[in-house]
Parts: sequence; C-alpha cells; structure tokens
Amino acid sequence: MKVLITNTRLDRRGGSEVIVHNLARHLQERGHTVMAYTGHPNEVRRLLDLDSVPVVNNIRNLNFTPDIIHGQHHLDTMSAVAALPESPALFHSHGGVWKDVLPFHPRIYKYIAISRFMAERHQIESNLSPSQIEILLNGIDVSNFQTVRELPSHPKKALLYNRIFHPEHALTQTIRNACARHNIELDIIGLAAGNKIDHPEEVLPTYDVVFASGLSAMDAIACGCAVISLGRTSCGNLVTPVNFDHYREANFLTPANASPATTESVSAEIDRFSPTASQAVTRRLRQEADFNLVADRLIKIYESIIAQHETTHPDFQKESIAFSSYLRTITPLIKVTDHSLNWETKMPIETFDALGELRSQIARVKTELEKLP
Repeated sequence: MKVLITNTRLDRRGGSEVIVHNLARHLQERGHTVMAYTGHPNEVRRLLDLDSVPVVNNIRNLNFTPDIIHGQHHLDTMSAVAALPESPALFHSHGGVWKDVLPFHPRIYKYIAISRFMAERHQIESNLSPSQIEILLNGIDVSNFQTVRELPSHPKKALLYNRIFHPEHALTQTIRNACARHNIELDIIGLAAGNKIDHPEEVLPTYDVVFASGLSAMDAIACGCAVISLGRTSCGNLVTPVNFDHYREANFLTPANASPATTESVSAEIDRFSPTASQAVTRRLRQEADFNLVADRLIKIYESIIAQHETTHPDFQKESIAFSSYLRTITPLIKVTDHSLNWETKMPIETFDALGELRSQIARVKTELEKLP
C-alpha cells in the first residue's frame, strides 16, 4: 500500500507531527510505502530527518500515486486531494482549532476524531452521519519509552510540561504555590518556556509528578510518572485507575470551561499521590494505547476506503463544486488580509509569515484546481 500523510508542518515536535512520525514508521515496518507532505514554505529541519521517510513540500515531487491520502490539516489535505485525482482520502482531525476544521470532498470518505466528544461535535456541526466518523483514541510509541520509573512514597520533583505555559502564567504560579506547600521542586518545560525537548523519554522519567495534557500526558504516564491533567486555565484530577477511562476517552484533557485552579485545589490533587495507583495507570496505558494498535486500526480503515473508492464512479463536477465550496470557506480570511495591507507593516513577524504561508497554500490549491479535467 502507498500512503501519503499530510500535515501543516514537520519541522518541530507537536502532537500531529509526532503522529506523522509514529504512523510513518509503523506503516513502513509493515511493508507499506510512505511519504509525508507539508505545504510549509520555510521548512528547514524535519521531525523525520532521522527516519527513512521522505518528505515533499510540493506534490509535483511525489514519485508515486498514493493508494490513500491520510489527511491532517485542511489546507494541506485539500492541496493533496486536488493534485491527486485518482486517490481517495480520509481526514484526521486532532481538535477544534481552525486548521482542523473538516473539509468536504467526494473523495474524502471518512473522518477520524480523537475522542467521542469531538466525534459528536463534528457530527452536529458538519451534519455528518455516524457512519462517516471513526473514533480513534490517540496512541503513543511505547517502544520509545523503555525507562519506567519507580515512584517514591512522597513526591519530590514535579514538571509542568506544556507548550503554552510560561513561568509567569497565572496557572504556572498556582501550580508553583501548590508544589511549594508540599516541598516539591517544580520545573517547566515547553515552547513558551523556551526549552522544548525532542526526546521526552530521556527527561520525563526524572520526575515524580507531571502536569500535562494530551500526548504529553500520555508520554509521562508511559514513563511511570504520576500525572495531573491540565486545561488552559485549570488543572483536572490526578489520573488514577478509577478515572482512567474518563481521561483516556477525553485525551487526558481538562475541559476549557472547568473552574480556574486554586492553590488549594491543586494541592488536594497532589495529596492523592499514590505510587501503587500510578503504577496501575502506567500498566494500562502501555497495554491499551500502544501505537501498534492504532496502526492496525488505520490499515483496516485504509483498506475499507480503497475498496469503496474502487467501486465508486468519479464525478468531476461534484469534485469541482466541492473545491469551489472549500475555497469559498477560506476566502473571507484572505479578503481580510488583503484589506489590511495598510497595517501589515505593524504586524508581528510571526503573524506576517503565517499570512504569507496561507496565501501560498491557497495559490497552490488554485493551481491544482486548474489542472482538473
């Protein structure tokens, strides 16, 4: 099987980038041919540099016709779908941000959600039938986490492991105060703190308690750490065997509308620290969230889509209408940027670069549309 995986960028370690890395490697181990595609124009260093997985940022450089497009992030997915009229696709949404909004096209046969909540949200917002959505909980490459620590009877070191929390963030201060009550040393690692790491398996086992969410929380649990779930403004609970199913199905996230954390509430979760309970959580996660299970499930989904596509007669008019509708959904954003030329010079450089990237990707989509029959 020939698989093309798309992603908005591949030059840093993030949730979807790690999934590309793990999926590509596991597919290759099963004998499949894999390439990754990103439309990011400034890519210099790739997450996949140390793997034998080729990456292209121009579909014209693709040296095979994919049997399936595993789409992540709609701009890159639709660029690939436009350029590869013989290939069916699925769309893997990892959240509710703009780049994960579902695109619609006759050759996108299936949508993958990372939780039951997101599946229900997609179904309602996009008027999809349940048969069009697959719930696929996140997995981690357990083989990367060989060191599983033994926890002490009382925690001594804690880590705030998240890309958005800097040392002066309000929640950071609350967590620091709670840790101080327990004489626990707190470190901060992440993009906002200016010290992101590429090999968490080497760092996480040195901590007793880790405050994290999503794949970061799963990495920490796999290393044997006690994990307290994070939200954007709050902390959830310490993950235990009792609430494991709840947090697993919620991707180890605390709801955005949760009550703000206090020193008392965080301290109460630290009080629940139990080496025995955390050991049981680690054992379950390593058994149930192994990426081998995710890869096996995805291959079955690929095979089902390919079989369905082989019996589906192409309708190029519907495809053209779908692309037109897609361009219409992103046109307002482009018009806003076009009308804002008089203040573009005052933009932060990161914003200006992002707008340039968006315009480049839309231009590529339009070019590929012009090639369609």
